[in-house]
This record gives sequence, structure tokens and C-alpha cells, in this order.
Amino acid sequence: MDLSFFDDQCVRVTLRDGSVFEGACQYNSAEFNEAEIGPEEDGLEIGSWLFCRSDIETVELIDENNPYLAPFGTIDEETVRDGMDAIEDSLIDGDPRNAERLLNCLKHCLTAEDGIFVDRRELKAALKQAVLYAPDDGIRERCETLLNTFFSES
Repeated sequence: MDLSFFDDQCVRVTLRDGSVFEGACQYNSAEFNEAEIGPEEDGLEIGSWLFCRSDIETVELIDENNPYLAPFGTIDEETVRDGMDAIEDSLIDGDPRNAERLLNCLKHCLTAEDGIFVDRRELKAALKQAVLYAPDDGIRERCETLLNTFFSES
């Protein structure tokens, strides 16, 4: 499988253990990974997650005919669990396609009883930073909407 084909594409990666991850990815060569990250093999990076060739069972392109399985996924839930620095980085420096899915996850966390716990005070600060510094207009607007919807009185 030529992983470089998937560079800058929205994909669904299924690992050999059956785990499924979705998002916009970048291809990393073996040389890049060895120099910058550690593993000595090529792979796909979605957000801050690296999936090495040896761990990947399949990769599928996602488009209008092959939509995401859900509005957000495992990567987004793990980003929320990683804390506000990870959330801020994803909203401000990440791919806007992945930031959209993270915002879906954050909205779920704020509304669902079974959502992942988020410190509302810290999340409010992270969203304010994203409103100021996210390079994508749509991401800034969605962050502003979350602020107005869930933090208007605080």
C-alpha cells in the first residue's frame, strides 16, 4: 500500500487490532519519522497521532460517498482527555477538517450526560484563545458559538 497517496486526504484508518481512526492526515516518510518522532517506518499522522505502516490494516479515503462513521471519533475523544493544551493546539494549529470534528466532540461533552469530563473554566479559556488565533474563519465562528451557547452567563 502506497501511504503517500493519502497525504492531505480525509481517511479512515483501521489498525490491525481493529481500532478505527478518522480525520485529515499527512504522510510521513520513514526518514522524517526517524528524525522527528522516532519510529523507523513511514506512516500517516492525524492530528498528533502517528499510525505506522506496521500497525495499519487498511486505509480508506473518505468523501461524500464514504462519510465519516460519526460526527467525531476516537482521536477527538483522546484529544479532549489529553487536556486543554491539546485542545488549543488542535483548534489553533491543526487541520480545520479535524478541528471541526473536535468541536463536535466538545459540544457533545458539554451537552451529554455520558460525555467526557471537561473543566468548563479551562475550556472557556481555550475557546477564547481559538477565537483570537485560529487561522480558519469557520473554526473561529464555531468556537464563538460554543462560547455564546455554553458560557454566556459565566
